[in-house]
Amino acid sequence: MPINAPVEYFKAEEKFKNAKNDDEKILALEEMIRQCPSHKGAENLRAQLRSKLSKLKKESLKKSKKKRRPGITKEGEAQVCLMGFTQSGKSTILNKLTGAKAEISDHPFTTTKPEVGMLDYHKIKIQLIEIPSTFGSEYLGIAKNADLIALIYKNEKEKNDLLDMLKDNFIRVKHIETRQRDSFDSIKEKIWSALEMIIVYTKNRKKLSPMALPKGSAIKDFAQRIHKDFIKHFRFARLWRNKNMKQVGLNYILEDGDVIELHMK
Repeated sequence: MPINAPVEYFKAEEKFKNAKNDDEKILALEEMIRQCPSHKGAENLRAQLRSKLSKLKKESLKKSKKKRRPGITKEGEAQVCLMGFTQSGKSTILNKLTGAKAEISDHPFTTTKPEVGMLDYHKIKIQLIEIPSTFGSEYLGIAKNADLIALIYKNEKEKNDLLDMLKDNFIRVKHIETRQRDSFDSIKEKIWSALEMIIVYTKNRKKLSPMALPKGSAIKDFAQRIHKDFIKHFRFARLWRNKNMKQVGLNYILEDGDVIELHMK
C-alpha cells in the first residue's frame, strides 16, 4: 500500500480489482501509476505497477493478434494518430482540423472507438485518427502503423506518461508533442513539419495541381507518381522556382513550391 496516496489511487485500485477485461485493467493500472506518490518511499510500488502494466499489455497484444480485427485503411498522403488521456481535447482538435463530428462532452472516455477525419493542408489531404483513451491493444496496433503520432497533453506529467506508454508498447513511430492549449494552426503546422514533406505542382496548361512528396525527392519520383511510363518515355522537365524557369533531368532534386511540366519523347 502506498504511503500518503490520494483517494484517487485507491479508487483506481478498486477498479483494477473489479475489472472485467484487459482494457479495463490497463486503464485502471495507468491511473494508479499517475496517482502513485512520487516520493522515494513509493519507488518500489511504482516499479511493480509499471512491470505489471507492461506484462498485461504484452499479453493483451498477443490475444488481439489471435483475433481478426478490422484496421483503418490509410487515405490521403499520410496517416496521423491523435493520442492522449481522457479530456485532453483530442476530439476538439480532430473536429476543428478536419470538420469531423466526433462527440465532445464533459464526461471522461466519451470516445469509445477510433474517430477519423481528413485534414486539408493547402489542398494536400492528411488522415487524422483519434485513438480512444482506453489505449486498447487493437487501437495501439493502428498507431504502430501510422506515419506520425501527435501526443496531446494537459501537463508535463501527462506528457511523460504518454511517452512511457509508447515505450512500454514498443511503439517507435515518429511523434510530436503538443499541449492542449496550443492553437489549432500551430498543431496543423507541427503535423506538417514532422511529416517532412514538400508540396510541388504539376503544370497542365494553365492549371496547377498540388502533389506531396518526401523531402529530397527528385523529378523521377514526381514523374513516377503520375504514371510509371513517364520514366520510360521521359525527355526533360521544365521547372519554375521563384519565377525562374529552367530545364532539368530525372535526378534533379525538388524543393517546396516547385512547378513542374514534364515532356515526353
